[in-house]
Amino acid sequence: MKGKETAALPKPQKSLPRYTDERGREYFFDNAKFILITFVVLAHAVAPLKDQSDLAKAIWIVLNSFHMACFIFMTGYFAKSYIQKDGSVRQQRLFTYWMYYLFAQAFETLFEYTVLGKNVGISVFLPRPALWYLLCMILWFTILPYVAKIKIPVAIGCAFAFGLLVGYDAKAGGMLSLCRAVNHFPFFLMGFYFKKEWLFRFRNIWTKTAAAAVMVGALVFAFFEYSLVATRILECSYNYKGAKLVLFTALPLQWVNRLVFYVAAIVLCACFLTLVPRRKLFFTRFGSRTLQVYLIHRLLYFCEEEFGWYKLPFFEQYGVYKMMLIAVAVTFLLSLKVFEYPFIWIGKIPLAPLLKPEYQHKK
Repeated sequence: MKGKETAALPKPQKSLPRYTDERGREYFFDNAKFILITFVVLAHAVAPLKDQSDLAKAIWIVLNSFHMACFIFMTGYFAKSYIQKDGSVRQQRLFTYWMYYLFAQAFETLFEYTVLGKNVGISVFLPRPALWYLLCMILWFTILPYVAKIKIPVAIGCAFAFGLLVGYDAKAGGMLSLCRAVNHFPFFLMGFYFKKEWLFRFRNIWTKTAAAAVMVGALVFAFFEYSLVATRILECSYNYKGAKLVLFTALPLQWVNRLVFYVAAIVLCACFLTLVPRRKLFFTRFGSRTLQVYLIHRLLYFCEEEFGWYKLPFFEQYGVYKMMLIAVAVTFLLSLKVFEYPFIWIGKIPLAPLLKPEYQHKK
């Protein structure tokens, strides 16, 4: 109407980017997990070529410096949801990990015996090469309720101290994946206490640029100075005596090699997580299927080594680049739904019927 002021219309607000799906699942973590499992497949794909190519060796060194540490960090982060109000771990989840491990141990042993023709022994407590991660998760989840009662600085400090000291134990090795379990436990524990707000608070163009520069710098260093890296330290499965140390070889200083690995892994993990996109991408939906990729791709890796696929004429020129493309393709292929069905079936095996009636109500 005339004589009356027209009410000002509110300005349209710019819609905020969506970082979660309808169920509240964050795209960031699925993006990170898919990229990490691609790195795992890539590291194994180029491993047979690292004695022939400096680029393959550099890629292998950088990826092995942080990809499993970051995976374990994220495993620890999600472990919060498996701790019940009374402080115990959800029994069904722990039981499911045992089922995954036992089925995978049996299948991989059968695969090596029938397909690769290896005379392998049958053992529950000595995991096949691909399965140390599953057995370590079982150990970590078992002790987590007790460790969680300790003050955070003390718990993390002790975890790192044990990681530095276990290298002096000549008996620490493959049994129960003890060496890897102790060496990687600090990353699991840091993930358990981590809050995502700490990371997103510092994400900006400057930190992303710095993170990218550090990652590139690590690759350049590994390319030109790979002789300074004790690669067995990166694998975390050897004690110091068997690690073929290059630097700090004197007995009182051997722990420094592990310390250098810890520092490098933490820095590279932080840089990687700074660079991971938060929005939904075309591969985000595959981030929930990393376990199937991890377990199945190892069978292809064993065949690559056993049958010498990397020696085919196809890889004579630009072999590293071709292997990188194959690794990405294999990751996408094994992320398909069809490969998830065995894991869904195993995950549905219930624990409750095996328990006494008074314990069946506990999850």
